[in-house]
Amino acid sequence: MTNTVKVDDKNIATIDIVIDAAIAKETYEKTLKSYGQNVNIAGFRKGKAPNNIVEKYVGTERIKSEVIDRLFSVEFQKTISDNKLNIAFHPNIENVEFEVGSDLKIKASVELKPEVKIGKYKDVEIEYKEFKNPENAIDKELEMTQKRFSKFEKVDRPSTNKDTVVFDFEGYIGKVGEEKIEHGDAKNYSLDLSNSNFIPGFAEGLVGHSAGEEFVIDVKFPEDYHEDKLKGAPAQFKINLHEVKERILPEINDELAKKAGKDNLEALKDDIKKYLETMAKNQNDRIKSDLIFENVLNNTEIKIQDTMLDREYQAIMEETKRQVIQQGQDFNKLVETEGKENVEKRYREEAEKRIKNSLIVEKIANEEQLKIEQKDIMEHINQMAAMYGMAPVQLFEELRKNPNAFAAISQQITANKVNEFLLNNNKFIAK
Repeated sequence: MTNTVKVDDKNIATIDIVIDAAIAKETYEKTLKSYGQNVNIAGFRKGKAPNNIVEKYVGTERIKSEVIDRLFSVEFQKTISDNKLNIAFHPNIENVEFEVGSDLKIKASVELKPEVKIGKYKDVEIEYKEFKNPENAIDKELEMTQKRFSKFEKVDRPSTNKDTVVFDFEGYIGKVGEEKIEHGDAKNYSLDLSNSNFIPGFAEGLVGHSAGEEFVIDVKFPEDYHEDKLKGAPAQFKINLHEVKERILPEINDELAKKAGKDNLEALKDDIKKYLETMAKNQNDRIKSDLIFENVLNNTEIKIQDTMLDREYQAIMEETKRQVIQQGQDFNKLVETEGKENVEKRYREEAEKRIKNSLIVEKIANEEQLKIEQKDIMEHINQMAAMYGMAPVQLFEELRKNPNAFAAISQQITANKVNEFLLNNNKFIAK
């Protein structure tokens, strides 16, 4: 067998594979025999038809095609391993010469990943702005626990901005009775006036009213509202207020702590303190990770070929399109609103960043021999299962149905290992 490799300036490797005639013929005969044992041919018992009959029944081209696939797969993997080729995409078979009794000749091309000239990525000093919990963080968490176990009681008084109200509403563009707003109405809607996600002015218009009142709220939609028709439009909402509810907060004491699953108030405070410390550490680790990776990225030279960039760009576009459609929005309309050139520029920059990040992670993992072990994969699956509320075995079976799932998991584990390596092998100075 003779394999030759040539790499051009576009990072495309052309591979010429020559497989000895004897090996090609032997593989052809084994493939033919395998077909003979499994096909049913009229007039012959299964597996008893002569080779020439089987060959005619199956077709020489079909048999040769299987031989080519089998031998090419083995030789291609051997060639990329022997020549240390870092392939970026599937190979493309450009030409095949194969006659039984002669050498099998295959010409293929494959895109390679670009060379990564990485800068210094360890023993670097990085200054960062340390995240610290505010002094009243424990008190704020206790207040949130209060709210979690609070009760609502109906009150016979005008509403305040701390109350929750229950009401019917109908929205109109312009004035009540004119054009109704699509999906702009509801019955017995409950709204926390201290935490409203309605357009500006809506919740404020519900303050100062009592149960049983009917009234109208004047509002104006924001200029950047997601529906073109409503951008900056004046509107009125007809309101029928049913209930005003006041939030009754429990006292912060041992009884509240027990409701939260702790023995007493001190135990609850200790638990909150540990939680806040963990959150602060995680936040600071994210800050450090971003800074050191940005530093490595800025000091790394990678010349990405257009084909690789185009492929990643298309993948991002398809991924975004699926997400937008799932949210019930029109992707083409969003592109039109932002501008096609702006969208393309933004996603091409994202594609370039993703490719560079991936190549840097791969480079560091190889340089530092950060290997993935079976236990790493199982730990990752256990974490995913806990997040999705599934049994690990059930998730594992679901992942097996997706051929790309374990590759994606391996990439994530590698990225985590590289991130941990960078955190442990650089000096971070808080400022």
